[in-house]
Amino acid sequence: MIQDNTVAILGWIQYEKIKWLQNNNPEIPGLVYKLAPLDEKMRKLTHVRKLWEGIMDIKPVIDVFKDEEIERDSYDVDHFIPWSFVMNDELWNLMPMDSSLNSSKSNKLPDWKNFFMRFADNQYMMYELIYEKPGIRKLYEGCYRDNLHSIWANTELYRKGNTKDEFFGILEKNMSPVYDSARRQGYEVWDV
Repeated sequence: MIQDNTVAILGWIQYEKIKWLQNNNPEIPGLVYKLAPLDEKMRKLTHVRKLWEGIMDIKPVIDVFKDEEIERDSYDVDHFIPWSFVMNDELWNLMPMDSSLNSSKSNKLPDWKNFFMRFADNQYMMYELIYEKPGIRKLYEGCYRDNLHSIWANTELYRKGNTKDEFFGILEKNMSPVYDSARRQGYEVWDV
């Protein structure tokens, strides 16, 4: 029986090990992905990029770091809290930013006090347009499969009817502990 079920038994053992590790290391998000990392080529930001470009067609999007309008032909989609820490491409953590700065930011954290409010402003602008413009809503829905998995984001952050203060509060309440955990894990703050 053991020989016939070796694959299932080994899978169950690995699952139990990962559960134990995650329960005993709550400050490390996405632990399972760090043990068996995803191939960089498997990451999917295409729909997020289309969403931000749709927004740029309607309104200027201000770069979080340069405080200038983002040029449509020279921007990247990047993570506010580094991908190497969160190990996901969730919409709530993604932002357009000038391509020239992306490589210098690398795996560093932006200074929370200086940049979170600008980041939240862009996120809120996106949120408003999701409910005001059917075309933006359709682009947002294109992100469902690859970039909208966090329960809190779907049930709280992106639900219809949030005021700006409520939206900022929800975003900060959920991002701040992740950011603080990354700092405690040794992630450096980026000096822009």
